[in-house]
Amino acid sequence: MVITNKILRYSYHKNNTVVGMVIHGEVELPDGTIKDGMIENQGVFIEVVNELVHEHKWKRKKLFFAMPDDTVVIRQLQVPKALTKEEAAGYVKTQIGNSFYLPFSNPAIALEFLEIKNEKHNNLLLFAYPKDKVSTFEEAFIKAGLKPMAADLTSLSVYRYYYLTKQQEINRVLLIHWNKDALILTAFQNHKAIFSRYMKVNPILNDGEESVQPLIGEYIIEINRIIDFYHYSITKGESQINQLLLSGDFPYLHVVKSNLSESVTLPIHSFEKEELTAKYVDVLGLALKKDL
Repeated sequence: MVITNKILRYSYHKNNTVVGMVIHGEVELPDGTIKDGMIENQGVFIEVVNELVHEHKWKRKKLFFAMPDDTVVIRQLQVPKALTKEEAAGYVKTQIGNSFYLPFSNPAIALEFLEIKNEKHNNLLLFAYPKDKVSTFEEAFIKAGLKPMAADLTSLSVYRYYYLTKQQEINRVLLIHWNKDALILTAFQNHKAIFSRYMKVNPILNDGEESVQPLIGEYIIEINRIIDFYHYSITKGESQINQLLLSGDFPYLHVVKSNLSESVTLPIHSFEKEELTAKYVDVLGLALKKDL
C-alpha cells in the first residue's frame, strides 16, 4: 500500500514479483484523513483499510507500505571503518544533535553503506523519518487486520521498479514523482538516493490542460534548479544528471513530459508502455521489496 495525503493505492501479489500481482486499485481518502503525511483521523483510516481487508480476504496478510516522502532526511555520513552495520547505527544515533542535526526528534533511521571507502572511514547514507509517523501507520494497519513487515519511501519504490525491470546502467537519475498533492524530486547516484526535495502542489483546476500550464511551468523551473544543484553543489561540477524519470498520479503528466522535453535535453522515461498506468509504478516497486 502506498499512502499520499489524498489516496491509498494498493496491489496484492502472490510473491515478490510484478507478474505475481493478483489485484490492484486505489481508494480516495476522505478529506482530513491524512494531513502532511500524518494520520489525522485514525478511525476513518482504519475503516478504509478494514473494508479492503474484508473485501479481498487479506486478514493477517503481510504488508509493505510506503508513506509520503514529506519529512525524510537523507544525509551522507562517515563512520569509523571498524564498525559493523549494527555498530554504525548505534554510533550514528550518538552523533544526532552533536555532529549533525535532524529537524525532528525520535527518528526512525536506516543506513546504507556506500562503495566509496578510505583507510579510516566508511561512507554511508542515512535515511531518517519521524518514528511517530511510522508507528501510527503500523498501529492502524494492525488494527485493520494486516501484518506490517516494512515501511518504505515512495521514491525508493518507484526507482526500485525502474532499476529491477529496466536493467538500466545509467547511474545519475533524477526521479520526478508528481502526485496531485505533492512533487518529490529525488536524485539517485549509482542506484542510491542521495538527495530529496518535497514540495506541496497547489490544487489544480478542472478546466483542462490550458489552465495547468502556468503551474507546470513554475515547477519545471524548480526541476531545472535541482538539476543544476546536483551538478554544481552535490558533485562540485564533476557529474551531471543523465536521465529523468517521470511518475505519479498527477493527471497531466503527459503535459509535464511535453513541457520538460522543451526545457531540457535529457532523456525522459515516463513508464508509458507498462501494463498499468504510471501512477501504479509506486506500488509495483514496493511489491519488489524483499522480506526482511
